[in-house]
Amino acid sequence: MRVLQLAARMLSLERFALPLMERLRDEGFDVEAMAQFDGTEERVLQAGFPSHDWDAGHSFNPLRILTARRHLATFLRRRDFDIVHSHCSFGGIIGNVVAHRLGHHVIYTQHGFYVHAGLNRLVRAAALQVEKIGLAPADHVICVSRAEQQLARKLVRSPADRFVHVPGAGIDTAQFQFDDQERLIRRQKVREGLSISMDETVLLTVSRLTHDKGYREMIEAARMLHCAGHQFTFLAAGSGKDEEAIRRHIGRAEMHGVFRLLGWRDDVADLYCAADVFVFASHREGLPIAPIEAMASGLPVVLSDIPGCREEVEDGVSGLIFATGNVKELAECLAKVIDEPRLRARLAQAGQEQARVFDLENVLDRQVRLYREIAAAR
Repeated sequence: MRVLQLAARMLSLERFALPLMERLRDEGFDVEAMAQFDGTEERVLQAGFPSHDWDAGHSFNPLRILTARRHLATFLRRRDFDIVHSHCSFGGIIGNVVAHRLGHHVIYTQHGFYVHAGLNRLVRAAALQVEKIGLAPADHVICVSRAEQQLARKLVRSPADRFVHVPGAGIDTAQFQFDDQERLIRRQKVREGLSISMDETVLLTVSRLTHDKGYREMIEAARMLHCAGHQFTFLAAGSGKDEEAIRRHIGRAEMHGVFRLLGWRDDVADLYCAADVFVFASHREGLPIAPIEAMASGLPVVLSDIPGCREEVEDGVSGLIFATGNVKELAECLAKVIDEPRLRARLAQAGQEQARVFDLENVLDRQVRLYREIAAAR
């Protein structure tokens, strides 16, 4: 069977779909990719998958959406695909209606609805109506969390088996697990490179530099802890559109040298080795990957109380959860894990065991099972 993996930007396929594409190829499926080229297509091409440029992108411009749909329709009419598997909101919103109209079996992995607690009610209602455009034409919707599955069922009334729960995009947990000696070597290398002593407490977050990732809360919580006499360094790995605003916030909080932005890093596995606690304060997620990586590496995690994070840890058992947006509660959770080594060790051990649920092989097995069922039916 021939399969097209579709997204608005190639980054989405490179990040979320490439392992699935490789597994499907091993299973005998003929797989191609289509998305707007953004530089990450090189990795997809190097993996041996035919890749096609699609001028879709992330835009609500009606003319651009219409043009992208016409381009996709022309492409699909010329190719004999059995399944079109779209990823992320824009890929589904733009592409699903076209693929469905042309008679292809449509699988849609949304990877996280644009809704969260505190969002303006009118904005939320409008966002969900837009999400329905991607959901409605899909024959199967892969939901990365139980909360997403429940929401999708409310938005589009249809048989329950249309909505398939798969726990996230999956990670190769083995890539984040090292023996004690190797972990120490990586820890020392990173800390020396950042001029951090081996006995200093290091807090770490890995996420895009955008306000909805909770940077205001993390900076303010760090300031509260620092004023209370706690000694630590808070590292943030990532890049994003709000970097300058976040830097200004760090300056206003007088946290230069304590809250440090590292920029984009390719060595996150080493950063996990170098850290003592992982922090994730995001306001919205489908099922965030970074906390799972941190748990797999053996770090205790402190996460915001959003649906995706609640499905990753049990509060007080495999991690600590604080009320989203609540700086005081975040600071209190961080103070606990900084001050209580036994708590850190207990959370770390339970979290590492929990991370196995989200192992890449488990996630791929569930998706390939769906593909096999579709193939048998067709």
